[in-house]
Amino acid sequence: MNPYLRIREDEWSHILETFDKDDVKETLAEVLMAYPIPYPTITENTLYKEYMKLKGIKYPNLLVEDTWYTKMDTYTYDLTYGDKQIYFRRNNVGNASSNYFQLKNRWSVSGTVSPGPERTWNSKDFMTTLMGAMYSMKFTHMDEKILRTMIGIRKYICSQFKPNVAKCIYDYFKSENVLDFSMGWGDRLAGFYASHTGREYVGIDPRTINHEIYKLQKDYYETNTGFFEDGKTSRFICDAAEDVNLTQYSKYFDTIFTSPPYFDVERYSEESTQSWVRHKNLKDWNEKFLHVTLENVWNTLKPNGHLLVNISDIYQRATGKDIPLGICDPMNDFLSKFSDSEYKGCIGMELAKRPNCRGIQTGTEHGQERLDEVFCEPIWIWRKTDGI
Repeated sequence: MNPYLRIREDEWSHILETFDKDDVKETLAEVLMAYPIPYPTITENTLYKEYMKLKGIKYPNLLVEDTWYTKMDTYTYDLTYGDKQIYFRRNNVGNASSNYFQLKNRWSVSGTVSPGPERTWNSKDFMTTLMGAMYSMKFTHMDEKILRTMIGIRKYICSQFKPNVAKCIYDYFKSENVLDFSMGWGDRLAGFYASHTGREYVGIDPRTINHEIYKLQKDYYETNTGFFEDGKTSRFICDAAEDVNLTQYSKYFDTIFTSPPYFDVERYSEESTQSWVRHKNLKDWNEKFLHVTLENVWNTLKPNGHLLVNISDIYQRATGKDIPLGICDPMNDFLSKFSDSEYKGCIGMELAKRPNCRGIQTGTEHGQERLDEVFCEPIWIWRKTDGI
């Protein structure tokens, strides 16, 4: 519906002074459900400009040598790389290079704790609770931008992996042949096509609907290859990563880089190939999805190649408390048992400090925010030795 609903400051002041709060929330919910979801507008011109900027990003621009922290302070494995703490600073350059294609798809997914934008917009109850944010967050007016802020704080939006971090990882490790066994929203695909060193990308993802969008991304990036750029190719496999037959790629990839699901924090679909559908508790998910997948893909890694996994521990609500559930240490313990594996360390990826997303570690939960320090998620790094 155009123009979109807007409430000016004077109008909102009048509403606050005149009408009952619960009546306002219900009425606004009903009215807004007649409007489309307030997606951010990304034009094709913006896409092109951001993709060109992404190509121009160099890893020294984002890679910082400084201390950083995660919510879990008791990891067994050291959070340094090359005997120092380094992290990729948060930067939004290039986000539109994948968001142009994937944003509506990403907003269609819900989390375990809270509904996503699409589910919210189709439920009067969820919309009514969303309108409560106008009061609790003391907004003075309403427009599409304010509504997006309300959704991001009060409901759940699946996270985008920064394409610029992916691009910098590929260039830093001089990655040529890349495997990504959990493609997500095509953000690392965008980073691959923007990279200087990449040659071939193979991506795996079980969510069927994603693959038609990956194809659109691939076509766009390959169409917008510069005259002096080497050609890149990509292949996508629609299957569960633990089931895929990768024998044709034995010792083929120099880099495996991915960010798997955080167990059931985000529920991408109800398909039987989804790991959260197959495995109902974290122990099973760790052992029968993540560890089996890592063993499957390890055989595709060349000697001296690197495996990089961006993943964090999660929290589960129980008896009024958030209980930490381990993913990282069990994963690293599993990898350490390989005869040809060597733990190289960990690089941080800076995240915003958000007050929601209970399932995932964030920088403001549990009263542990450290205002003067940088909050990061870990990217765990292993090298495949020559086995001698």
